[in-house]
Amino acid sequence: MKPAKTGYIQIDTAKIYFEIYGGGERKVLLIHGNGESSACFGKQFEDWSRECTLIAMDSRGQGRSTFGRKKLTIAQIADDGFALLEALGIKKASVVGFSDGANAAMTMLMKDSQGVIERAVLAGGNLDPGGVKEIYQKPIELSFKMLARKAQRESAARRKLAVMSLMVREPHIKADDLRKIKAPVLVMAGSRDMIKDSHTRLIAGAIPNARLKIVQGCGHFVFDKAADRVNKAVLDFLTGNE
Repeated sequence: MKPAKTGYIQIDTAKIYFEIYGGGERKVLLIHGNGESSACFGKQFEDWSRECTLIAMDSRGQGRSTFGRKKLTIAQIADDGFALLEALGIKKASVVGFSDGANAAMTMLMKDSQGVIERAVLAGGNLDPGGVKEIYQKPIELSFKMLARKAQRESAARRKLAVMSLMVREPHIKADDLRKIKAPVLVMAGSRDMIKDSHTRLIAGAIPNARLKIVQGCGHFVFDKAADRVNKAVLDFLTGNE
């Protein structure tokens, strides 16, 4: 599906790429996972854009967006999300985040002093690196160490290292801070997710107005591998028709 509009906005020294799908009154910001782009929501664009305007952002330093001079962090991605909505003149929006995008969405919810975020979907998010099952986290950490040596002599490796560091050194979210979130939240994960089930349930339990959806038989990539099962459930939640 082709976007209705594409463009860049300047945030400090970074150029943040975005695509817009649909034209519904309800606005939804989409934030992808680590090392991906907004294309990770390719199986959602058509279904969700029938009722919503989707703003799909390439996170800083990923996809078509540049790094700029600021350090790449989950908090910075969250700030970029707010800046994009402001630049587009959007005062109210829901947010759907996958993996690192879910962590950025959680951060947006915690920083949302102006009440911009109406609803949020957090798919495959974690509070800290300890929330990832060791069988997945250990290889990530090993690859990170190997890439760090390569980054000493190659700029491309340094850029990749900055993105990968989000999985090794972040996030740093406290469950107690989630208790301050007021917006309705849908927490999602696959039954075979790389995120620990106990961790997913901790996130859902800490957010006062949250509900939990476990996608049976699915791993981490629920939006890709289980689109036929999750698209309607998410859209119903975003539109309040659940």
